[in-house]
Amino acid sequence: MQAVYADVPSAIPGNMNCYEMRKNLHISKNIRNIAVLKLNGMSIYDELEKLKRLLDEGAITQEEYEREKSRVLAYQPSMRSNAWDFGIDEKSFVALMQASQFLSAFIAPLVMWLLFRAKSAIVDEAGKNILNFQLSYLLYFLLLIVTCVGILLIPILAIMMAVLIIIAIIKSLNGENWRYPLSIRFLK
Repeated sequence: MQAVYADVPSAIPGNMNCYEMRKNLHISKNIRNIAVLKLNGMSIYDELEKLKRLLDEGAITQEEYEREKSRVLAYQPSMRSNAWDFGIDEKSFVALMQASQFLSAFIAPLVMWLLFRAKSAIVDEAGKNILNFQLSYLLYFLLLIVTCVGILLIPILAIMMAVLIIIAIIKSLNGENWRYPLSIRFLK
């Protein structure tokens, strides 16, 4: 079990001098390069013990030790066991879901929604909006095809769908939960 650090190797060879340790651990005077992302199964006591060992070996300064110690002690694990942690923020993921409609209409957004809806309420709501949009406009296409006059309106509906998807991508990147116009709420 070990803590997960940004840009920090997990093992420190015992025969390194302080300069090599500092270089390999990417520790600078200001502790910005050591960012504890999560305590990956490591107890707070173990983390503090590791920090004390680094201080005693001279790999970090007293100031760095105190700063990291307060960060470790302030660590509050998420109460949600399935918290969002995919290396991409939820807004960008939702925008990716929106954009995937250009590749496969509803299949790619459906797969993304089914896989990640339990991880984020934002992704769940966006997935429902996308599927409602795709099902509604599929129904509209079918109604237009049934009526012979409606066949002339299909290209306009297709252009309108493309424009609405682009608007949805922009709204998603701005963090807005946007419902497509004229969508029937099949999934609530």
